[in-house]
Amino acid sequence: MLNALIVDDEWFAIQAIVKSVDFASLGIGDVYHALGANAAKDILSTRSVDLMICDIEMPGTNGLELAEWANEHVPQLVTVFLTGHAEFSYAQQAVRLAGFAYLLKPIKPEQLAETLAGAVAKIREERAHADIVEAHMKYRIMWESQKAVVIEHYWQHVLSGRIVPTRDNLQAIRLPLAPDSPILPILISIEAWHRPFSLRDEEMMEYALRNAAAELILRDREGAVVKDAAGILLALVYGADGRPLKPDDCVEACRSFIDACERYFYCTVSCYIGREAPISGAGDVYRRLIELEQDNVLSSRTVRCLDEAPATAAVRAKPPAAIPWDDWVVLFETGNRAELLRRLDGVLDQFRRTEAGPESAHALYHALWHMIYHVAHKNGLSLKEWSGLRESGGEPFAVRTLPQLKAWAERLIDTASRHLRDQRQESTALIERTKQYILSNLKDATREKAAASVYLNPAYLSRLFKRETGQTLIDYMTGARIDRAKLLLAETNMRVVDICEAVGYDNYSHFGQAFKKKVGLSPQEYRRRYRQLDSK
Repeated sequence: MLNALIVDDEWFAIQAIVKSVDFASLGIGDVYHALGANAAKDILSTRSVDLMICDIEMPGTNGLELAEWANEHVPQLVTVFLTGHAEFSYAQQAVRLAGFAYLLKPIKPEQLAETLAGAVAKIREERAHADIVEAHMKYRIMWESQKAVVIEHYWQHVLSGRIVPTRDNLQAIRLPLAPDSPILPILISIEAWHRPFSLRDEEMMEYALRNAAAELILRDREGAVVKDAAGILLALVYGADGRPLKPDDCVEACRSFIDACERYFYCTVSCYIGREAPISGAGDVYRRLIELEQDNVLSSRTVRCLDEAPATAAVRAKPPAAIPWDDWVVLFETGNRAELLRRLDGVLDQFRRTEAGPESAHALYHALWHMIYHVAHKNGLSLKEWSGLRESGGEPFAVRTLPQLKAWAERLIDTASRHLRDQRQESTALIERTKQYILSNLKDATREKAAASVYLNPAYLSRLFKRETGQTLIDYMTGARIDRAKLLLAETNMRVVDICEAVGYDNYSHFGQAFKKKVGLSPQEYRRRYRQLDSK
């Protein structure tokens, strides 16, 4: 509902308008009244008013002066002027003040109602238009805030081959390119961080890197810095302005960027410059750059151009170095971390001397994982509980450069060694608690109750007990019961049948068989022989 204000210096004139017009049918709810301009200003300053019906001739401030004030303070207000004099100057001023209508008194009720209906329609039309403009601005702001994300997703799909670039989908995301427009991809490889960052800090530093790449690599060229699906940064230089995209022109810019990363962002970076290609062929260049990065194991802080790179097949033709993982398994299992790290340094030095290729780095990566899994499974340990192993980074991250491979391998060995040591200590403590429970509850102890006492699965406890002690859990229980029975037979006068029950046997015959199997004598023979020896 809209609100209206009637302004006149005569009360009967206001009442005449109120009674002659059905304001509710026009969609007007509240109708305010003001005797003069000053009272009108008070209402306009404190109430929501959409439509003003205003007499021009009023003492003091007249209606035209009031409308001028309202245009400044209530710009959305629509005004219908009333006057008893048909003066041209009034009409001119009314038009200048953007009045909706200029009516001469006396006014017929139907004429006033028709005029007010037109004013209401104008107000609603302007509000609808304002809503459309506001919605447009809202969505435009949303688009601008998400534009970088949308463009990044678009390039990810193009480079992976999931979508084919067309004029329509390029226009949909407002890229100033055509499917045959040339672009120059530059792969930015973050090889190592020189400070320990939290995940949030690393994301912030990466955001800073992207901005620096846009400033130092793109410079005055159109383009974008995006992440591929694997998280690798790419600077895409657009050839939309007709200027040729020459890889050589980007070399110095990339070197400046690498220096800035080392100096300000605490990381080592290399740049791999592709070749000019249409958007439809950018995926092929991108994949070649990934291969070029993977083939560069020995160099860091480098700028390499795709056209100057050696043939990939030749680089990968070198056989991988042999990894003496059998010796490493023994060193890891026995906890000789220092010697294991020394052997690792020796292998990495060999990689440098022989200019080993990426196959050797991959071989080392898998040998270390094989070592850890082999020892863990041999000892019945679960790697699911070894937190921090997978956080050490996946294969593509670990094998980018030798320094990165060395840092990753040392972190992996340290983490795995700590977990192996801690789990073994925990296993020893669990076995001792299990033994104490059995000795304190010989009469009622079972495998299930012993496992429940240390909050473990019975089958898992049995395997753990066998690994740590060399005997099964059931054999330990039997031995503990027989040892207690021997003590009671030798040092008390308890009946054998009572001893049988006291150590947890329900069946006397079963107890006798177990005792004789363990000791070589029946319970009665053992008591007699012990007492004969004691009496001598």
